[in-house]
Parts: sequence; structure tokens; C-alpha cells
Amino acid sequence: MTDSIKIAIAGPATGSTAEHGADLIFGAERAIRDINARGGVNGKMLERRKYDDTGEPKQAVAVANKIVNDGVRFVVGHMASATAEPAADIYEGEGVLLITPGATGPELTDHGYKLIFRTIGLDSTQDPAAGNSFDKDPENKEIVEGLKADGTDPSRPYLFRAYAAVQVIADGIKAAGSENAETVTHAIRSGKFKTVIGTLSFDEKGDLRV
Repeated sequence: MTDSIKIAIAGPATGSTAEHGADLIFGAERAIRDINARGGVNGKMLERRKYDDTGEPKQAVAVANKIVNDGVRFVVGHMASATAEPAADIYEGEGVLLITPGATGPELTDHGYKLIFRTIGLDSTQDPAAGNSFDKDPENKEIVEGLKADGTDPSRPYLFRAYAAVQVIADGIKAAGSENAETVTHAIRSGKFKTVIGTLSFDEKGDLRV
């Protein structure tokens, strides 16, 4: 056991989709800071690790292998199905839990993975404008102020979904009473989690219940 819980933030910090990667980074980092300010998780601080997949499938595979080698067991990220899918193969085989706030392709969760979740709907159900109203929720006022202080626009489409992904991991660890990714997965799959985008629960595939 270590004195912190490592969470990887994996997405396009550079490249043509870096704008969406910025949503991921700002949202996840804000969540980590806010959770740590309240005492962390089970007495431990969350430790962020950032990885740039450049929005490219080959680089996503390299990043996933680096995350495994770094001993990180929880990942928020990979903003597109093209990067999340090849990375998910590695995470599933190595016992790493992934929650993506951006990948909407149904193929990602059609593989029968046990360790892969998402805080966004599928292509078939996702409203392209969804995510732009969470900053209007009065319950999120403090978070909105924090995001503005970070220098970002709180209405960005993926910010709150990335924030929610960190919340689910943190609360899943609490519910499981464990930092073992597979044990946390069971807690997530059987639980309900209050997040900045609403109360979330997941089906057997790891997709949001609607």
C-alpha cells in the first residue's frame, strides 16, 4: 500500500484534438484537487499522473503500457473511441480500471470488458449539446468558480464528465474499501454515485444506465 492513490489522466494534450484534451485535464484535475481538499479517499490523497496520447491510436497504446508500467491502476481518459478501444485492451488485461468521459462508440463496451466504464452516452443516445448545462446547476456553483479560477470556461462540453469520472473512481474506492481495481469495479457496477452530472449507475457493459 502506498500513501497516495494514483489516477492517470490520459488524453490528447497535443495534436488536433487537444481542445477536448484540455477539457479532460481541467475537469479531472479540478476534481482531484477538490477531493483532496476534503481529505482525500480513505485518508489518502489522490495523485494525478498526466499522459499525452496525442489523439492517436498507436500513441494511446504506448500510453496505456506506460500507465501499467508506472503502477497506476485507475485511469480517466482517452477522449475518442479510436484511442479508448486499443488502450482498453491493455487495461483489461492488466487489471487497470478505465473511465472515459468522451468515447461514445458502442464498440468500446461491446467487447465484454469488466474494467471499462464511461460517463457519457453512446453515439446512438448522446445529444451533441449534452454537457453544456452542468455549469448552470446551482449545486455545481463552487466547482464552476474553481474552474474559472483555473482559467477555463466551465461550459466546455467534457469538463464535468471528466470531473464525474474522478468522483466515481474515488467513491468506488470508498465503497469497496479497497484500492484493488477489480474490487473497485464490482463496487462501481453495483452502486449509485452522486456526481456533478447527476446520480450515475452502470450496466453490465459499463455504459450509463438511462
